[in-house]
Amino acid sequence: MSMATDEPQAPAMYKGTETLKYTVVTTLADDIEIRSYAAAVKVVAQANGEKNAFGQLFRYISGANSVNTSIAMTAPVETTSVKVAMTTPVEMTMANTQAPMQMSFFLPSMYDYQTAPRPTSPGLSLVAVPAKMVAVIRFSGLRGDTKLAQKTQILREALAKTPYKIISEPVMMGYDAPWTLWFNRRNEVMFEVQ
Repeated sequence: MSMATDEPQAPAMYKGTETLKYTVVTTLADDIEIRSYAAAVKVVAQANGEKNAFGQLFRYISGANSVNTSIAMTAPVETTSVKVAMTTPVEMTMANTQAPMQMSFFLPSMYDYQTAPRPTSPGLSLVAVPAKMVAVIRFSGLRGDTKLAQKTQILREALAKTPYKIISEPVMMGYDAPWTLWFNRRNEVMFEVQ
């Protein structure tokens, strides 16, 4: 007897918060995985500084959107550097909170690009994220420049020994609220791979 598979699956969770759904394709080390992510939708803020970007995104999920509806917070929060002058990235650091950067909140899985509330702020955009394969290194603690550079290099070196090819710039993923104690934080550096 076969079971029906038409029932919706529960969303993936991290500490009681919905998170992006993925499948581990292979494990390269205790802290390094190749993952397959399902398609998703994110709202993106480009701003000078982490606090400014976070504020814009928080206002969006608090109801400053096309349907004036609150949207549940999800994890992780994605942070990338904004490129300046061709290929030179400006790094987002803990000390320099006014550096140009991009931060994204992923929307709950109940939304797709067509049904997601549209941002009403000119500094925000809605982005459909296709399914993708990524390489991730996971770590705890704070995310200072030195640690991010170190983890990025370790991930690059691990991938160089595999058939996977890096096809994106590194992205920092943070899963915990800012008030979470440093040793309880889940952070990841991620590259899209093929």
